[in-house]
This record gives sequence, structure tokens and C-alpha cells, in this order.
Amino acid sequence: MQTHALWSESARRIGALASAAILLCSFSACSAPRLSGKAEAERQMSPCEQALTLVNDDSWNGTGTPMTVRYVAGQSVPLAWIDVAASCPGRFGEGVLRNAQSKAKLASLAQRLSAVTPSSSPARLDGVTAMTMDTDVLDAMALAEDRAGFALEVLAAQGRTAGATLQLSDLHKSAGQQLVSLADGSWNTAGDTGASGTHADPRQKVYDISTLLANPVTIDDKPSGQTVPTAAAIEMDCARAEIKAVTDSDSPSDTTTLSILAALAAKHAYAAFQLGYPTADADLFER
Repeated sequence: MQTHALWSESARRIGALASAAILLCSFSACSAPRLSGKAEAERQMSPCEQALTLVNDDSWNGTGTPMTVRYVAGQSVPLAWIDVAASCPGRFGEGVLRNAQSKAKLASLAQRLSAVTPSSSPARLDGVTAMTMDTDVLDAMALAEDRAGFALEVLAAQGRTAGATLQLSDLHKSAGQQLVSLADGSWNTAGDTGASGTHADPRQKVYDISTLLANPVTIDDKPSGQTVPTAAAIEMDCARAEIKAVTDSDSPSDTTTLSILAALAAKHAYAAFQLGYPTADADLFER
């Protein structure tokens, strides 16, 4: 009898364990293929596709998504747009402007949630020692930086333009100098690396800013069709000029170089937004 009771108890335990195992296996059998398939799909996606998947996530773009969820989901979106600029052919300008636009959205959400606003490092190229880019591109970007720096310096001296400071002017001039130095060590259209200091400096030092001087507070901005703060227009003009320099070039490059240049231009676009430039798609992208 005792032996029969022990056997019955053991049988019940085995039966219970078997049932649990079957239930567990049924759950894992349903979920494992999906997880494996998803991981396999992610491994097969290109860097461009991965970046686009992130920026198009419903948690960030979905209508009706709670602000807190959008704020958390959006933390990685600006960097993903830089990846789009660097990795997706023909989308450099979009990636640059979307990076700045997403930062502006995050800043707005942060203000409403009393959270931390997105940080932005100075618009310089500190620590960058080489680039795989044609000298013409770097020269055009250096010219845009120097022109913006000159305009802001003159307007800062007048004291009538909100946001026009000597500090901001110096940042532009420093970036211009760094771009000229990088162009010295870059390779030209023939694919030859130039000796340091041998290529002509494209900066003019003095520029015609009569339209800016005549409109020191606000100015008509042709790309957006809006009247915008003058300092904001200067920053966005610099960003657009740098975008044009890259997109107009057929120069082969690499994703690292394109990421650095995209980030530089995007910082100017974000500065423009901070100074009052409109952030709507209709004001940023060609219709």
C-alpha cells in the first residue's frame, strides 16, 4: 500500500511537470520563430534601412502617443537622422534638417514635461584631423562659415540683432579655419592628396552684408517665404550652403566624413530654430 501510494504521488508530480512543460513549450514555440525572424531581418538591413526604421517608429511619430513616451522614444532620433544623412543616398539634406527638427521637437516636449532639453556641442570640428572629401566641398563650407561669422560680428557690434554675438561669430570663424586646414590635407578632384598649406584659402574675410544691415531685426527669408529673425536667417543660410556644398558634389566619401559634415550643418540649423526660424516642413523642404 505504501509503495502504491508513493507511486501514485510520483505519477501525479510527473504528470504536473509534463503539463507545465507542454504549456511552456507551447508559449516558446509561438514566440521563438518571431524573435528569430526579427533578429535575422535586422541583421540583413542596411545602415540606411536601420536608421529609417528608427526615425519612423510609431512611438515617436504616432498620433495620440503620450508625451512622455514620445520624449523617451525620441532621444535616439536626432542621431539616427545623421545616420540617414550619411548612409542613405540622396538624403543628406533631409537628414541634416530632420536632425535639427527632431531636436527642436524634443526641446518642446522637454519644456512641457519639465525635463532636460537636448544638449548641443559647439558647431566646430574639434579633434577631426582628416576627411575623405574633395577640397571644393570643404572650401565651400569654410566660405559659408566665414561669411556667417563676419555677418554676426558686424551685427553684434551694432547691438540691434537678437542672437548675434561675438561668441557665435567666433564659433563660425573657428569652424571655417578648421575646414580650410582639413582641405589642405584632403584630396582634390584628381584624387591626389594635397600638401599641407598649398591650396588657396577660399575665405574672403569681408563680405557684402548690406541687406542684413538694412534688416537687423527681421528679414524676408526666400527659402521659407517667411519673415524671420535676422540671426536665425544667417544660421539657416549657413546650414543650407553647407548642405548644398555636399549634395552638389560627386566626390566619393565615407560615412564617417559625411556624418561629421552633417552634424556640423545640423547644429547651425538647430541654432536657427532656437533663434526663431520656423520648423514646419513647408518652411524647410522644397514643395
